[in-house]
Amino acid sequence: MNNEEKVYVLYLAVTFILSLSLFAVPLISFSDEETGSAMYGIFSPLCHQKLSRSYCIFHDELGYYINDCTPQNGTFVSDDRELISAEQDGNLGYKFPVCSRDVGLYVFLFFGALVYPLIRRIEDRNIPPAIYLIMAILPLALDGTVQFVTDLGFLPFIYESTNMIRFLTGALAGFAASFYLIPLLINLFSDSKTR
Repeated sequence: MNNEEKVYVLYLAVTFILSLSLFAVPLISFSDEETGSAMYGIFSPLCHQKLSRSYCIFHDELGYYINDCTPQNGTFVSDDRELISAEQDGNLGYKFPVCSRDVGLYVFLFFGALVYPLIRRIEDRNIPPAIYLIMAILPLALDGTVQFVTDLGFLPFIYESTNMIRFLTGALAGFAASFYLIPLLINLFSDSKTR
């Protein structure tokens, strides 16, 4: 295995572990809420962790399922960061340790890395033109910025995004970011003699 492949495999492994841990935290919380609560603390520097802007994993008699933690009705919820669980139709659910936008971002960093060798050679050190990354990040930036500015009360209307929009804009940005991060990391950490 050459150095470029090692960098790629390491990136793939890190994004896989990160994605897997997003699902592990709420699942662990079902059996041990104290440990789960501590694990939410590990992710707190990465995200605001608002329950109203997150997906939850719920459990019912048929098994586990993912749904919005709270109804997505356009209502701004002021401060629900400390809440880790929600109830829906009598079923208990635990939120992901990051918001729905970040779930899309982190999981699709992994999926972007997974399909990367199908689209580009791993040894290709050329970084794609920045315009494509800007185009992929723009929906996330617009959605997040308008929501943030209305949270502050600077606009004459209230815009509260939905978890589906947050997830999709995060997924688009995460998927595209892998196509920039992988060649960037290969350029940084691979042996310069192989250029």
